[in-house]
Amino acid sequence: MADVSSPAVERRRRSQRTPREWDRIVWWAIVLGACLRAVWILAVHPPVRFVYSDMLGYVERAARLASGAPLAPIDAFFPPGTHLLLSIPIALCGLVTGLWVATLLWCLLSIATVYVSWRLARILLTPAAAALTAAFCAVWPLFITYGGYFTSETPALAFLVTALWAGVEATRRDGRAALVLALAGGILGGAAAATRPQLLINALILLTVALFSRKASAASAAGLASGLLLVLALVVALNSAASGHLVGLARNGGVNFWLGHCDVKTVNTVNADNVLTYSITHPVASQLGRTGVIVVKNHDVWDEGLFVGLGLRCIEEDGVGHIARLGQNILDMTATTTPWPQSAADGWPRTVVQAANLAYAVLLPFILVGSLLLLVRRRREGWNSGEAFFLVNLVCVVVVAVLAIGDPRVRTVYDVFGFALLGALLADRLHLDRLPDEEALEDR
Repeated sequence: MADVSSPAVERRRRSQRTPREWDRIVWWAIVLGACLRAVWILAVHPPVRFVYSDMLGYVERAARLASGAPLAPIDAFFPPGTHLLLSIPIALCGLVTGLWVATLLWCLLSIATVYVSWRLARILLTPAAAALTAAFCAVWPLFITYGGYFTSETPALAFLVTALWAGVEATRRDGRAALVLALAGGILGGAAAATRPQLLINALILLTVALFSRKASAASAAGLASGLLLVLALVVALNSAASGHLVGLARNGGVNFWLGHCDVKTVNTVNADNVLTYSITHPVASQLGRTGVIVVKNHDVWDEGLFVGLGLRCIEEDGVGHIARLGQNILDMTATTTPWPQSAADGWPRTVVQAANLAYAVLLPFILVGSLLLLVRRRREGWNSGEAFFLVNLVCVVVVAVLAIGDPRVRTVYDVFGFALLGALLADRLHLDRLPDEEALEDR
C-alpha cells in the first residue's frame, strides 16, 4: 500500500493537473492547430492551386456531377465520397469559386478532426491522455499537409473520427439521445467508407462495440446499423448506375490488389488501337525504383475481375514465399518512402513530412508493445481500459496492408489511433493524471 502522506507522493500530486486544467490545455492545442492549418491550407498551399493527378481526377468527376452530366464508368472507379463532397460547392458557386469554398471546407474539416479526436479520447482515456492526443493531432505534419490537397485523407479522417465519437457516446446514452447520436455515427461511418472503403472495417468495429458493450443499448446499435446501411446503399446505387451493373463502394480495388501482391509498378491500359486509356502507378514502387510497367490491352482499369485474378495468380506462384510480400506491404506502410503527394513537393514541406513519417514509424513498434503491456496490467488491476478500442482500430492498418496494398498514404488516416495510444502511454508512465482521492491512489 502506498504511503499517501509521503513527501514523494505529495510532490507527485502537486505536479499533476486536474481534468479541468488538462481540458484548458486542449483548447490551446486546438487554436494552435487551427492557426497552422489556416496558414498552410488558405495561404501557403491552397489545394485549389495543386489540382493534378488524383486531385485532378476528383475535381473532374465533381465538376461533371455538379453539371448534371450523365454518369460514366470512370465515376465509379475511385470511391465517390471525395468527389461528391467537392461537387456541392461547385454546384452552388461554380467551378472556380466552388473550389475556393472547398479549400475552406478542407481547412475546417482538418481543424474539426483535432477537436473530435480529443472528444473521442476524452470518453475512453484519461484527461491527460486525451489532451496529449489532441496536441499530437494538432501539430502532426501529415494531417496538416494533406489539407493542402483535394485528396480523400482529410474528409475521410474527419468523417471517421466523428463517427467513432458519436457512436461511442451513443453507447453511453439512453433513449432518443442514443438513437440520434448512433444514427449520426452510422451515417458518418458510411461517409468515411464512401471516401475510403477500408474504413468500413472501423465502422464495423464500432457497430460490434454497440452490439456487445455492457453499456450499449438497442437504440444505439439500431441507429448505427441503419445509418451505415443507408449510406452504403446510396453509394452502391450511385456506382451501379455509373457502371451499368451492380458494383460495390469503388472499382479500384482490383488494380490495387494486383499492385499490392505482384511485382508491378505501373499499369497502362490501352484500347484496340494501342491508345493509352488510363495509367496508374504505385507510389511506393515508384519511389523505391522498382520495375514492372505492365500494358493491359482491351481491358479497362476498372475491370476488377481481371486484376483480382492476376493478383491471385501471383499469390499462387509465390506460394509460401508470398509471406515475404505481405511483410513488405506492412513495412511499406511505414517509412520506406515519403507519403504521396507530399513526396512530389519541393523544399521544406517534403523534408518535414519525411522526417515526421520516419519518427512515427520508429515510435510505432514501441506504441504497439507498450499498449499491449498497458492493457494486460490494467485488466489485471480491474480497469475498464479504453485503450483496447484504439488498439483494435490501429491494427486495421495491418489488415489493409495484407489484403490490399502497402502505402504510407493509406496509413496516415490511422495515425490518430497511434497518437491516442501514445498519449495513454505517456500519461501512465509520467503519472500525469491526478487521482480523484487517496483511496484510488492506494489501489494503484
